[in-house]
Amino acid sequence: MLTDLKQRLHAIESVEMPVEQAYGFSTRSRSSVSKALSAARYYCPICNRWYSRFAPFGLRGRPNARCPGCGSLERHRFLWLYMIGRRRLLRPGCRILHVAPEACIQKRLQTRLHVKYLGIDRYDDDANAEQQDLTDLPYLKNTFDLVICNHVLEHIPDDRKAIAEIARILHPSGHALIMVPIDRNRQSTYEDHNITSPSERHQAFGHPYHVRICGWDYADRISSVGMFVLQAHSTQLTEHMRRMNRINKTVLYDCTLQRS
Repeated sequence: MLTDLKQRLHAIESVEMPVEQAYGFSTRSRSSVSKALSAARYYCPICNRWYSRFAPFGLRGRPNARCPGCGSLERHRFLWLYMIGRRRLLRPGCRILHVAPEACIQKRLQTRLHVKYLGIDRYDDDANAEQQDLTDLPYLKNTFDLVICNHVLEHIPDDRKAIAEIARILHPSGHALIMVPIDRNRQSTYEDHNITSPSERHQAFGHPYHVRICGWDYADRISSVGMFVLQAHSTQLTEHMRRMNRINKTVLYDCTLQRS
């Protein structure tokens, strides 16, 4: 995750910086946990601490988005709440593949001694992960009980091949938790393979390294490779929980293999 994209956007676009350079040179933010304040309003379920405010994040500076302790964003907190709310996802002996692992979630999963955890990342040398290509994984069929793929597929030109690889390595009783940024006003996913430079992609897709804008039909793209898709919407949480945990409107795809 490019935690400093807003600061680096001009440099990225001015030299049309390749994605592998931008992510390879990025360093993980090691946020220090600030002292709890008496006026604490927001709670991070990942680092289990209260804060008076969260930090802004994103190109437009979303207010109260990033936890000042563990660095989690809204989507990370929703993903974590979903996982711990379904205990079978993290059952003893669970084999987990975490794609482009977020430090905040990676740390929590690695401290669970009863699971077998592996992180992979194509570009980030600082991600505590094996360097692998999601469209061509070396693992055997049915290897993993849980695959976590959070805001990755919108960066991959051949995302259908990546989704097919996720389905291939998933155990018949396993789950793949997939999230992509959804344009809530768009029914159909928009992509144009002729748009290749970071500056053009930023203008077309809202991010210099996104290759599409995902619409509500993205679930159909996942199910086309033979997975059943259960949609979990953050709006199903109570308004109080969303406000307290600072979770915006998002959707998580809980994917399982279709039984033949």
